[in-house]
Amino acid sequence: MDKNTDIAADLLTDAAAWRGGYITKLERRYGCELRFSHIDGDAAKELGRREGEYCTVVGDHAERALAYAMKSMRSARGVLFAGLGNSSLASDALGSETVNALRRLCGADTPISTIRPEVKAQTNLDSAKTIAAIVREFEPRLLIVADALATYDWRKVGACYQLTTAGLCPGSAANGDGSCIDDAFVGTDVLAVGVPLICVISTEEGRRKVIPYDAENIVADCARTIAAAVFAAYS
Repeated sequence: MDKNTDIAADLLTDAAAWRGGYITKLERRYGCELRFSHIDGDAAKELGRREGEYCTVVGDHAERALAYAMKSMRSARGVLFAGLGNSSLASDALGSETVNALRRLCGADTPISTIRPEVKAQTNLDSAKTIAAIVREFEPRLLIVADALATYDWRKVGACYQLTTAGLCPGSAANGDGSCIDDAFVGTDVLAVGVPLICVISTEEGRRKVIPYDAENIVADCARTIAAAVFAAYS
């Protein structure tokens, strides 16, 4: 268990002002609950989140529900999938494991490319800038980025998926200081997908981040689900 006083949660539903009033559409599909939300400038300030469209998917066997939500939020042909995070840490390997799972699904003719930029501590390169350079070179119609998220509610760990057009800031759950990956930064449409895998708890000594003991199994299951959804939505 690591101590860090600056850790914040990434989930829209963890925002301090959240009361459910920002859900613009609630759907039940394929055995899952999908909560769509539109966060404008005023709501972003109130909630401490980035502007954009969000969808929280809750439920078991969420592949079809995730694919539906992805296509509803960003429809494209020609996708670059970037798996973020540190592949050597179980709780931060969601992006890397999803790339592995997606590569097993995709054939040579599938219009989905993948990249695993790793973290700056390993490569000495800002992953956001690396991805932006690849986007400029190959010009995909859609960039999907996947990463682990942090939550204040341990019941949400590994139990939901968050999609957003607002982009993603690599390492935000671990106080990363890299550039945020969004439409403006990379020059193409961005869809971010994440799963809460870190729980932030408050103690007398400050905030601490806790990971589940079975993080490796949770990550593997969630990675397969996301990969199947991306393949179904964009292949």
